[in-house]
Amino acid sequence: MSDWGRLAFVDVETTGLSPTENRIAEIGVVTVGGGSVERWTTLLRTSSRGERTAPLGSSPHGTPDAPCFSDIAADLARRLEGRLFVAHNARFDYAFLRSEFERAGIAFHPDVICSVMLSRHLSPGLAHHDMDSLASRHGFRVEERHRALPDADLVWQLWQALHRQHPKARIADVVGALLSGPVLPPELDASLIDRLPESPGAYVLYGEDGRPLIVAAAANIKLHVRNYFRLDRATSKAIEYAHRIRHITWRTTPGMLGAKLHAALLDSVLFANSKRKANAPLFTLQLFPESFPCITIMPLDRARSDAESYGLFATERKARNALTRLATRRRLCHSLLGIAAQTKPGCLACGLEQRAPQCMGKTGRAYELIRLMPALWPLRLPTWPHRGPVGIRERSEIHIVDRWRFLGTARCESDVHAVLETRPAAFDPRLHRLLTRALSRLPSNRIIDLRRDDVSS
Repeated sequence: MSDWGRLAFVDVETTGLSPTENRIAEIGVVTVGGGSVERWTTLLRTSSRGERTAPLGSSPHGTPDAPCFSDIAADLARRLEGRLFVAHNARFDYAFLRSEFERAGIAFHPDVICSVMLSRHLSPGLAHHDMDSLASRHGFRVEERHRALPDADLVWQLWQALHRQHPKARIADVVGALLSGPVLPPELDASLIDRLPESPGAYVLYGEDGRPLIVAAAANIKLHVRNYFRLDRATSKAIEYAHRIRHITWRTTPGMLGAKLHAALLDSVLFANSKRKANAPLFTLQLFPESFPCITIMPLDRARSDAESYGLFATERKARNALTRLATRRRLCHSLLGIAAQTKPGCLACGLEQRAPQCMGKTGRAYELIRLMPALWPLRLPTWPHRGPVGIRERSEIHIVDRWRFLGTARCESDVHAVLETRPAAFDPRLHRLLTRALSRLPSNRIIDLRRDDVSS
């Protein structure tokens, strides 16, 4: 636990907004405690070639022989150890320092106070809490903006100004409350967190320009979002994105099944053009025992319903490579699987000295199929267990799915027909896994047959 009498006011200048992809180019630290104030700063080399990249939003400073973060990590860790970490938009500075310390193999988990949030709690009547506005209002000494040490010194000046204006007990109460709760990014309306429902649902976290960053499902949306912004529970994904969050939207559901279904649907829509979706459509292996060869690689959306499907693959090439590895590992006939012309070395199921594969004969073919089935079984995709679309009851709502695709949720009988007219989204393997588990565990009285002839009758 940090000692509030020992403080570290910190600012970092970086080469970008991503703690995983970008680096710290300059650090400034003002340490206060024991009646003394010490100022420390350094430029950092941010490229492996030795040339320094300019901090975000600034002009280049420093020399190519500046140290790497790893060179100063141990000394900086000792400088910050046991101190309350204070920064303006603290999530940003903390995220970059934690990522840099992790690369250096040093744990970094200080108590953190965001001076933006502190100013908002103590001076709620102010319209703006950015540093330029606060510096003008309080008459701070401004040496230079967007350099690490001068900006860190401005945070120290803000700390002093707030202590002059407010009772020490009041500041202690606010600091205690901030330390026990989430550290929000300054651009996110704090009242939005209070308005979040304490019920199941799906939510979306948006960054600047309304760009979606995170989609998730939760049993308690408010608790889940609050914990997402807590530094003591921060995941690597939260460290990467949390400081960029500007807005939140959500949809409540009666239970977790609906929350997960809608989160998956939102994700597929909002990130349809992202790298995560770039490899669609998926491919699968289909078995046709009477044909030669007996395995066909098919796009999943064109897979035949009268054949078993095995595995999900991002590309046709990956499907063929997986089939080749399986054939080599289990010594299966390459000709029967339709990969003889594409593979090296030759088929291990047949002797290399043989001119024709054993599977060309009736007996040999039956033997090879018997060997093939258990090899494919671990990859088997469950077939759709119903004759058409079904509804899954979850309290007051009915989630409508058809052939592993989620069509939508109905809240009354008229909604059912409208949802059934919805064009199904592309196949999503996450939905497939979710629905496979859900349908296998649900009692039959929660599943409604929604074949059109039954619905219209």
